[in-house]
Amino acid sequence: MAKSKFQNVTGMQDVLPKDRKFFDMVERAAFKIASYYGYERTDTPVLEYSELFEKGTGQSTDIVQKQMYNLTTEGGDKLTLRPEFTPSLVRSYIQHGMVSWSQPAKLSAIGPLFRHERPQSGRFREFNQFEIDAIGDKEPILDVQVIFIFVKILESLGIKDINVHVNSIGCPKCKPNYRKLLRDYYRGREKSLCKDCRKRKKLNILRLLDCKDEKCERVKVGAPEIVDHLCMECHNHLKGVLEALDYLEVPYMLSPHLVRGLDYYTKTVFEIIPIEAEEKEGEEKVVSLVGGGRFDGLVKLFGGEDTPAVGASMGIERVIARMRKTGIKTPAVKLPRIFLVQLGDRAKLRGMKLMEEFRSAGIFSGEALGRSSIKPQMVLADKMEVDYALILGHQEVAEDTIIIRDMKSGSQEVIPMNKVIKVIKKRLKK
Repeated sequence: MAKSKFQNVTGMQDVLPKDRKFFDMVERAAFKIASYYGYERTDTPVLEYSELFEKGTGQSTDIVQKQMYNLTTEGGDKLTLRPEFTPSLVRSYIQHGMVSWSQPAKLSAIGPLFRHERPQSGRFREFNQFEIDAIGDKEPILDVQVIFIFVKILESLGIKDINVHVNSIGCPKCKPNYRKLLRDYYRGREKSLCKDCRKRKKLNILRLLDCKDEKCERVKVGAPEIVDHLCMECHNHLKGVLEALDYLEVPYMLSPHLVRGLDYYTKTVFEIIPIEAEEKEGEEKVVSLVGGGRFDGLVKLFGGEDTPAVGASMGIERVIARMRKTGIKTPAVKLPRIFLVQLGDRAKLRGMKLMEEFRSAGIFSGEALGRSSIKPQMVLADKMEVDYALILGHQEVAEDTIIIRDMKSGSQEVIPMNKVIKVIKKRLKK
């Protein structure tokens, strides 16, 4: 096989037909369940103004600091290939006056995202996510609904050995005091942290809890837990979430050091992780299939009204990798039961027209219009194990007839072209 001098860009991937079947399977399951609960698809542009993510995602995050694909137009506009969906969907909510809709506005989105990070198993620089957001309601039941929907999506795909990790990171009332407690705890422990965390300590102390480096994991074991320092509102909100998860029998565990790496989160944060991965440590543990939480301040931050919101996203490549690891297969491809065999240019043209007639009638037919001799076409028809081959040559085109060959018995019959669909339908019912 000849090798092209051109290869795909590092971290980007070609999705071949066999892979596409998994993507389509995941997409169908996601939209089917999300739409049942009222989440409507919304498509946002791949390109957004850079400020949207700088302001929304947070200047101190790895996404903004190191991972965004940025460009500047000739007119001086600074644009970014979207690294996540949430800021884009909130921007769309404000721009299109969704506040006038029945609240909460329930939105779903799917598509490619871009982050310049180290490629590894299940992680690419161009990757795909499915996201749902409920914007305009503060009740903890919405947090639970989002979690519940993703649990059901994963279960419908055959991924059942999962656990929901839940925490609360507080709100603007109680978070400042917790940050102070963290700074006090980490004072004098800087030398035990990784290089990135020594920087994060100055920018956003909460990010230290999100680090998966083994050294940092050891240090944070004794760190104060935010669940012990929540205000009454956040305490009651978390209590409502956990009680609802219990009632719905959703498997979960309270993870007091879970913070998620984005600045806009408030109150509930969560990840859905395969149980198998919980036993791993360090970088290998970064295998969450779904992650999300509340972002009650983001709409206001972007200039809208003070609006509560909650949402989450699912990494499609990670889900597919999990499906493959556990032996889950895509639905069997529907195979044709008839095959069109043609000889000559006029037969090719008439065959094209006949294929469309079959399609309109709901009959799936195989073909090899690029081949010019009958023998390889018949070999292909035999390999596909079709019931009937329909043979169309010069004489048949001239007489407006077609030959039906029974592939099991070898018997043949010539019939008028205008009766072929009726005859085939009758035979396929047997």
